[in-house]
Amino acid sequence: MKRYERILKALSEEKRLKVFALLLHMGGEYYVCEIADALEEFHYNVSKYLKELKMVDLVEENRIGKGVLYSVKEPKDEFLKNLYDAILSIKNEDLEKAKELLKLRVSLREENKCVMRKHPKWEEIVKEVKIK
Repeated sequence: MKRYERILKALSEEKRLKVFALLLHMGGEYYVCEIADALEEFHYNVSKYLKELKMVDLVEENRIGKGVLYSVKEPKDEFLKNLYDAILSIKNEDLEKAKELLKLRVSLREENKCVMRKHPKWEEIVKEVKIK
């Protein structure tokens, strides 16, 4: 029971849930800077949320040089499969916007590495998405 309690507690906080839901909806691997920019959140906070999700085995990291890519860990039991399905059923306007921003943010990668937030195209992208 402790394992389930830890997992549910980790997801009970809205911002951690948002990070996990975004990763789950998108699939793939993402840098902290990309996730943070897509959620319009501070990089430090997103890094902290990812660390907490990693501690309960919901996300995993893949180190590439100095960078770290995060992704959802494959569910290993019925509980996690059902939990993932429940989270995938969440429909939220902010989550839809974050999914769109994440796709655009990833498109700015250079040599498969995250570029800094100050990329000239990023400001244009954010403005365009906010107008919609």
